[in-house]
Amino acid sequence: AEVSTQSTGGKNVAIGLKLISRMLEAAGVQHVITVELHSDQSEGFFNIPVTNIQTTDFMCKHIADIPGDLILVAPDAGAMKKVSVIAEKSGLPFALIHKERDSDGTISRMTLVGDVSGKKSVIVDDMADTCGTLTKAASLLTSMGACDVEAVMTHGILSGPAVERINNDPNISGLTVTNTLPQNLESCSKLKVIDISELIAKSVKKTLS
Repeated sequence: AEVSTQSTGGKNVAIGLKLISRMLEAAGVQHVITVELHSDQSEGFFNIPVTNIQTTDFMCKHIADIPGDLILVAPDAGAMKKVSVIAEKSGLPFALIHKERDSDGTISRMTLVGDVSGKKSVIVDDMADTCGTLTKAASLLTSMGACDVEAVMTHGILSGPAVERINNDPNISGLTVTNTLPQNLESCSKLKVIDISELIAKSVKKTLS
């Protein structure tokens, strides 16, 4: 049996993922196919083979079609690995946003490492949830001289106020996500979707062969 899942993040991911892995194994699942788990260490919770599909090549193709003088931006240290891989493949420069949090987890300060002046900034990460970090990052990049800000994310969770935040943010011109989750394109004119069904199909075919 094959199962496709998506990362959802959150404080209890480790406990939840461990529970899910045990449930799948108890149900007789022999192989799990997933798309970009939030943490590479998550594969260790499974006692069965895990194929963790990466969308890097699809994102590179999409970013290559974005017009303008681009610079990739990692919105936090966790996104640096993904951003550096795409930067190497595409030949684009990149910058990093360093986040500091208060004891309750709220972002208290964001600092840009890199020069985005006069460039179109493309924020890259594995998921867009409530989009609070995204809008704060876009505001910082604009204040530092970026002429435009777009975002390219793997999982478009878009929970709570996310769509409203994107729609009302003058600093963000577009948000692109993959179709690991269904999207209502009518709710947000800035939203675009990359179809990665071909990528998943190839992984399933390879696993079954």
